[in-house]
Amino acid sequence: MRMAKLIAASAAAAVALTGAAVTAPRPAAAEAPATADFDACDLRVKLRELRGWDANDQYNIIVWKESARASSSFDGIVAQGHTTADECDGFFGNDIDFFWVVFSGGGEFTRQGDGGYRNWAFYGVFERNGNHVRFFPR
Repeated sequence: MRMAKLIAASAAAAVALTGAAVTAPRPAAAEAPATADFDACDLRVKLRELRGWDANDQYNIIVWKESARASSSFDGIVAQGHTTADECDGFFGNDIDFFWVVFSGGGEFTRQGDGGYRNWAFYGVFERNGNHVRFFPR
């Protein structure tokens, strides 16, 4: 249920981020697991959680720190979310926004700044060229 609330709460932010209209997720998307503690130092943790929800391995998934996104677009969004967590490396009280999208279509994401798992993590059918990832429909 928490994921459904996160999805609903972040719908406006997703439109701004992706430039795509947000449709209501399928009922299964509302049941995607939620994490009690978000690991801001390793976004692979959230990626693995979302992959666990994708039992049939049919979606592309990306998780990113807000400041790491230069541009993005995603087609066929089935679930998305947002959380705020303390900055990695002990900068407590410095809240940072993190986003994730689970999608079946193609998409693109261009990272700005440093790479590494504290800034982004992704999975699916993709082609990467430096800080740019192009996802292909699943």
